[in-house]
Amino acid sequence: MWFLKSWIYKGRYGELPFKMRNFTASFQQECREDINNSFGRITAKLDHIWTRWELKAHKKLMHENFVDILGEPHTMKHPIFSENEVVRFSQNKNLYKGVLVLMLLFETALYSLMANLFLNRQTLKEFAGIEYIFGLGFAAIFVTALHFAFRYLWEFLEAKNIIEVNNLDKLRLNPFYTKLVIAVIIIVFFVVTNIYTGFIRATILEPTSTSSSSFIDKIHGPLLVFSIAITFIVALVMALLEKDISEKSEKYKIYSNWKRQNKELKIYNTQVKTMLKDCYEVRAILVEKYWGIMKDLERVFKIEIDEDKQSLSDELFDKLAKNELDLKNLNDEIYQRYLDIAITRYELFVYGIDTNKYIVNTISKLQEKVAIIEESEKAKPSIDNTENEIPQVITNEIDKEM
Repeated sequence: MWFLKSWIYKGRYGELPFKMRNFTASFQQECREDINNSFGRITAKLDHIWTRWELKAHKKLMHENFVDILGEPHTMKHPIFSENEVVRFSQNKNLYKGVLVLMLLFETALYSLMANLFLNRQTLKEFAGIEYIFGLGFAAIFVTALHFAFRYLWEFLEAKNIIEVNNLDKLRLNPFYTKLVIAVIIIVFFVVTNIYTGFIRATILEPTSTSSSSFIDKIHGPLLVFSIAITFIVALVMALLEKDISEKSEKYKIYSNWKRQNKELKIYNTQVKTMLKDCYEVRAILVEKYWGIMKDLERVFKIEIDEDKQSLSDELFDKLAKNELDLKNLNDEIYQRYLDIAITRYELFVYGIDTNKYIVNTISKLQEKVAIIEESEKAKPSIDNTENEIPQVITNEIDKEM
């Protein structure tokens, strides 16, 4: 149907002496409006995203500081863990949970045998399995206490090591002696209780057993020793795992939060950069579209400019030929002079679009924010200072908005 539209345009506007400059101004305005509408859709969430970006940028900097067990601040250079270390730490945490369950089972089995000393036979008969509930209660108390005992012990040793390595005042270790005493008491109580429980089982419970198996009698002693030994071995594994977890758990939490903040920050970075890229693309597509429409009108009307502007066109091309005019460095004065023949050169046509205040402000705003993003991406935390400095470009941006 292009030929019908061409016929209508030619019949309606063909005789107008100012048709080309009128169409040029009209399509420039339409192009500006289309670009503005497209920019509005593209940047609709920019303010929200940028607010979130600023929050994430500051949170990321917060996670570059670490305070040790003595309250001494340290600056960390992320990533503080390699992927292999993260995997090993996660495996140790899962293994520790398994050891806790295993210890709970062993202690439950051990203390359930003691139910005969505290509960009468009638109760044991009426409530089947109550001895295991009794054993589980004692086991839960002891395993929980043992967990904190190992943690307190390693915290004391860690504080002691930091003080010795950094030549700090030894009085700073005083608050940790309480934890050491509590840890030692719990561990000693755990060892004595397990040995004593085994002794009670061997001297009181087993002799009263009605079993007549000679095989049971033969393995009774080794089995008793093995049951106590395996409990202590599991407790030792639990202590070693607790050491690794207590040393790295806080740093790992900081690293995990830093990694999450960094991931979210990268998403916002990408969104803002994509906005700028999309604006450039939309602007280029729409300018090309309306420039093509103007060239189609030249074909329809079989003229490039209005007849009364021929002398102005000759002047323009004469100056271009003599290098007296550079269309790559246009200003408002030159543009206004040759506005009526803007269709003759692409640079003149585009200048009237690109100088639109909303388009300029939108592009400038996005360029400024992308520059801030790129500056923050280049910024590296200093490992020589205990205080982090927020990149100046970020603080300037915040001050400007406030």
